Amino acid sequence: MSSDRIVAAAQVLLSAIFIGGYFAMLGAFMAGYVKVPLEYKDAFTAILGVLTAGVGTILSFWYARSRPSP
Repeated sequence: MSSDRIVAAAQVLLSAIFIGGYFAMLGAFMAGYVKVPLEYKDAFTAILGVLTAGVGTILSFWYARSRPSP
């Protein structure tokens, strides 16, 4: 297996893990399986914003017209 294929496989795997985990976490909060205490509401909002920005970064990487070569 060439180095380029390993890098590509790692990129796909990490992207899938992040996106899957993000939506699993978001679904758990929306379904009410996980409750956020009121004193942590601001911190939770900030973390959710950072993770949402990460989703946008991953999507822009995969849908960019030209990606940097590894």
